[in-house]
Amino acid sequence: MKSFLLKSYFLLFLIFAIFSFVLTDPNLILLKDDWFVSFQTYLWKNFLPLQNFRTSFFFVLVILIFANYLLILKNWQNLKINNRKNFWLFLIAISLPLVFSYNGLSHDLFNYIFNAKMVVEFGANPHIKTALDFPDEPMLRFMNNVHTPAPYGYGWTALSLAPYLIGFGKFFLTFLSFKFFALASLLITLLISEKFFKKEKYYQLALFFLNPLVLIEILSSAHNDLWMLFPALLAIYLANNFSKNKLLKIVLIVSLMAISISIKFATLILLPFIFYAMLKEKIGQWKYTYDLMSLALFVPLFTERSKQFLPWYLIWSLIFIPHTKNKFWRNLLIAFSLSSLLRYLPWFYYIPWMSFHLDTSNMLLWQKAITWLLPTLYLLLSGLVFLFNGKREE
Repeated sequence: MKSFLLKSYFLLFLIFAIFSFVLTDPNLILLKDDWFVSFQTYLWKNFLPLQNFRTSFFFVLVILIFANYLLILKNWQNLKINNRKNFWLFLIAISLPLVFSYNGLSHDLFNYIFNAKMVVEFGANPHIKTALDFPDEPMLRFMNNVHTPAPYGYGWTALSLAPYLIGFGKFFLTFLSFKFFALASLLITLLISEKFFKKEKYYQLALFFLNPLVLIEILSSAHNDLWMLFPALLAIYLANNFSKNKLLKIVLIVSLMAISISIKFATLILLPFIFYAMLKEKIGQWKYTYDLMSLALFVPLFTERSKQFLPWYLIWSLIFIPHTKNKFWRNLLIAFSLSSLLRYLPWFYYIPWMSFHLDTSNMLLWQKAITWLLPTLYLLLSGLVFLFNGKREE
């Protein structure tokens, strides 16, 4: 049982990685080698057209992955990953299948690549120009949001030049370069998160770093959210240990938060907490401060800019789950991480290029319902348990 849970978690992510290629856009072949073309064609012919099967398969796979995650947490003391070396090795092992998977759940990766290409090859500003301004560009065949300029800050545009240049102008190499760049953001975040604990507390870290939503959205979809979050996390750590070398730490904190906000603006909401920590030379005696920061980063999910609770935005709140003290809030975030992945089910059923003949007007409504169903059930059950325990005490 001990090793089985670890092996099965790796196997499930490997299955997810293979299955992800079912969702490859019909105008894209990542590799032109015969074996890969045959593999991709087989998936397109035998799995993609099966509307009910592909949706059911994704549903069962997500449930199994989350069940495995929860069983790992439940049996933590019996596993052999509660030390630095083994935890890092296990995280890297389960990450690699996702790094080599297709970004089937989001096309943002292609926008990252093309925005960097605008700067390097066309000398254009992706915050002003759009992909449609380059009608001869072959990436237009499989990109989304080709009519809007880059929605991220200039900081991300600057950072994205590194993986683009490493790709040497070859699409597949650039694709992999951005994927490994995403893996780097995960490992750097782990390195910083470890600093918050004086002793090895890898169970707390596992709540975030082994969470399926985090792994799939950061590694498979290659979202850039950890590049925004880890500078803010490091700034919080420095503010929480502010008693020495204050001038240097002020410079570092300001620089780190400037970098974070220049990538995405969500971490602006953390500035009051950081200023308070600097004034008090610690994050504060109230043990729920990290819970409050997690809750604060939950608020932007309700804004119009978040486009109806996009799943990967939940990572903003989840980043503090290793430090949360309130068990109810921690469990609610885990429930949201499951429901947020299941939010893709209607999209799986109505894959855009497979559903021109279908009415998809209710898809967003279904996605909202799925996102909120499980957390709502958890809230109701928690309320009933609270009332029941209260009556028993009377």
